[in-house]
Amino acid sequence: DILVPCAVEKVINCDNVGKIQAKIVVEGANCTMTPLAYEMLLKRDVLVVPDILVNSGSVCSSYFEWLKNMKHVSFGRLTFKYEREANEHLLNSVQTSIESMFNTDCTIKPSEDFVARMSGASEKDFVNSGLSYTVEGTVQDVLDIAKKEDLGLDIRQACYSLAMSKIVKTYATAGYTFT
Repeated sequence: DILVPCAVEKVINCDNVGKIQAKIVVEGANCTMTPLAYEMLLKRDVLVVPDILVNSGSVCSSYFEWLKNMKHVSFGRLTFKYEREANEHLLNSVQTSIESMFNTDCTIKPSEDFVARMSGASEKDFVNSGLSYTVEGTVQDVLDIAKKEDLGLDIRQACYSLAMSKIVKTYATAGYTFT
């Protein structure tokens, strides 16, 4: 079983944590459990997917929206014409190759799906692609850290470790030093 507490903070606490029978808890809201309840679940080998990771998709989507609004340009607007022409050239190239190879005239007609894709990715496609790429990469980074640091099921600690390493890297890149 999977338990997904949502919308209420600290709904899982030391008074009710013993009643949880699920082997996986996915925090669908911020701070759904107290730190003590979290530790108690870890000791029972319950996998807790922390809020900081579960809710990262909505934060990422908000960032994409912010980027778009800052530039006042929708995603794909700058590449639309190029992508359409590149796909038309691809079809023409295939047609020319077939005509040359078989010494006959032919017409390559793209499928409806290909025609739809020739117009370029929609804003939704861009956001979904960027979201998938970002979240999947982050989850893999978190799992790698959990394994490297021998954290077992403590995914929250792995998230914090990843966040801190990114902060240190950003500061170092900017020229700040730590003493």
